[in-house]
Amino acid sequence: MTAESEDINNRTTFIDLLNKYSRLDQIKHFTVRTEEIELASVGDGNLNDVIRVKNASKSVILKSAPPYIKCLGPEYPLDPCRGQTEYEALRIFSDLAPGCVPQPYFYDKESKTMCMDDLTTYTDFRKQLIDGVCSLEAVKKLARGIGKVHNQSHLAKVGEQSFSQLKQKFPDTELVSLTEQYIFTKPFDKSDSNNRLSEDISSSLPQLYDNPRVLEAADVMKNIFLTKKECLLHGDLHTGSVMVDGGNSKMIDLEFAYMGPPAFDIGVLLANYIFSYYGHMSIPEDNDRHRKFAQKMIEACKLTVSSYLKEMTSSVGTLQQYQDNLLSEMAGFAGCELIRRVVGAAPVADLHSAFSRQDALGAGTRLLLGKDNIQSVDKLTVIALMLTH
Repeated sequence: MTAESEDINNRTTFIDLLNKYSRLDQIKHFTVRTEEIELASVGDGNLNDVIRVKNASKSVILKSAPPYIKCLGPEYPLDPCRGQTEYEALRIFSDLAPGCVPQPYFYDKESKTMCMDDLTTYTDFRKQLIDGVCSLEAVKKLARGIGKVHNQSHLAKVGEQSFSQLKQKFPDTELVSLTEQYIFTKPFDKSDSNNRLSEDISSSLPQLYDNPRVLEAADVMKNIFLTKKECLLHGDLHTGSVMVDGGNSKMIDLEFAYMGPPAFDIGVLLANYIFSYYGHMSIPEDNDRHRKFAQKMIEACKLTVSSYLKEMTSSVGTLQQYQDNLLSEMAGFAGCELIRRVVGAAPVADLHSAFSRQDALGAGTRLLLGKDNIQSVDKLTVIALMLTH
């Protein structure tokens, strides 16, 4: 959507919606002097329309879900109730780990629109990493935030009755099916038309498609993703779903939230730090600076896991065995994410060269092949990045 689109031009729609919720302290500022309200389309979301509503004293975000995938158009239908899933997830994340997400204000079922805090001072984490900027304090806060959510919503923590209620609130939706298809199925099918098997990575493709062990390991991870219900997940925790402001970080875009295996969120996040590592390692100009930043991404991986495990203390069985298995699953999920971003339908800007894409693909296959022998983040980074001890 652009600022000139039909919805933004129809100011009355948004003014009426804000008036409907004028009883809320965060909204009442917008119900006087409505002629001063400014509307602007923000973000580059693939699924939803995102509008900033601003007056002289405050701004909020309105996020509405059309009944289709926004970036593809009406011929690709998608349940618009995903906005309610995101709103409910924001509420729970805010309760379990205060400050880890934008504050949600309301969800309007009739218009399928959510209102939340506007993170005016925050910037996209992926863009910062590409620019060679990263606060390890923000990395730590992100890991601790998702760790608190996983821990406090874990089956072992909340008990069967409360967990059953969470599963009812966050069932497997169409977005979970999309994740299954675009992370675990399509990228591992060489014949799938959605894949981007470009000439510049062709020499690296046999390690993926000609190795049955890699394909079998990906299938194992898909089964874990679909069947292991342990806690509430973000469901799409890449660095583009994180906003940062100095040492602070907040998760956004929670419409993929569902009940699943905790290792999925962390595995995807680790893969995104690995993308940044390879992206910077492959830049020839100002090589020393980029290599130093790549080393910082190794620190980010290690800090993420250590900070996460300090918060995520719930377990099924003994804690040590559970955490060993958790690291193994993180490695497997990271491997799938690395591979799908190279050959699948959703590339990342971090991987800006053939060398970085080839390296990331190699890391993904190594993690899938080695996942059963990975029980520490040190070993995960050694295998993924071919480091020496």
